[in-house]
Amino acid sequence: MDRIDWNRLWQENYATEERKEDLAFWNAYAPKFRKKRAPGQDPYVEQFYEYSGFKPGETIFDMGCASGTLAIPFAQKGHEIYAADFSPEMLKQLQAGAQEAGVSDRIHPILLDWNEDWSERTDLPLCDVAISSRSFITRDLTGSIKNLESVARRRVCIGAWDEPARGYDRVVAKEIGYERPGYACYFYVMNELMDRDLFPELRFIRYKLRLTRYESREEALRTQIEAFRYGLTEEQMQKLERYVDEHLIYCVEPDRSYWKFDHGEESTVAHIRWDLR
Repeated sequence: MDRIDWNRLWQENYATEERKEDLAFWNAYAPKFRKKRAPGQDPYVEQFYEYSGFKPGETIFDMGCASGTLAIPFAQKGHEIYAADFSPEMLKQLQAGAQEAGVSDRIHPILLDWNEDWSERTDLPLCDVAISSRSFITRDLTGSIKNLESVARRRVCIGAWDEPARGYDRVVAKEIGYERPGYACYFYVMNELMDRDLFPELRFIRYKLRLTRYESREEALRTQIEAFRYGLTEEQMQKLERYVDEHLIYCVEPDRSYWKFDHGEESTVAHIRWDLR
């Protein structure tokens, strides 16, 4: 029986969102992406750290580090972090955040793209553990996994979405009858690794999301429509418009006004780790 080509299926079904690779989008988004939280306040960060099983003082290569969601708190735990991202603006936000947190001496920014040839980069260090958290944005599943392995001595850890495309609101999806198409992101990763007899370990991290704030009803509706990237039927579109009308609320604060939905939401990320031979 022919083996399934998980890399080909990944390219056909997952690596198709152009915005994910849009450098201009991520550069513009960088200032909003930066988080200011005290150590231990983000349950996702703490669960990722626990599940990864880092040893004290280990060096970490953080691919797709963004503004330092993991890099900064992990540096605060005493690790040397080599933080890579393809967005220069994200790296600027990372450096600013590291300075504020007093860990700039333990964080080393690297401008790096998933889709470039890492073997040509002589500046990439070999770290104890390589990680990618909610940032596995690549056209080449097989090549990117091997890229992470090339910069790790002991272990690789990936935080992969449990849906094909990150972004849609699950509460809204349920209300309008939208069913997730295809396999989840982590499904491809797990099968690719198991085909190589690497025995990956799989655990799930569930956490509450901060509700998105919108400038207008139109922005909220447009954002929801774009999130359901496989398209909505006419009936689903009508249900979506009705849901927005019924559940989007207007909020006024001293410094701004905005719209948000009246429901909470949880997200789930698959934590995958495997040891190198």
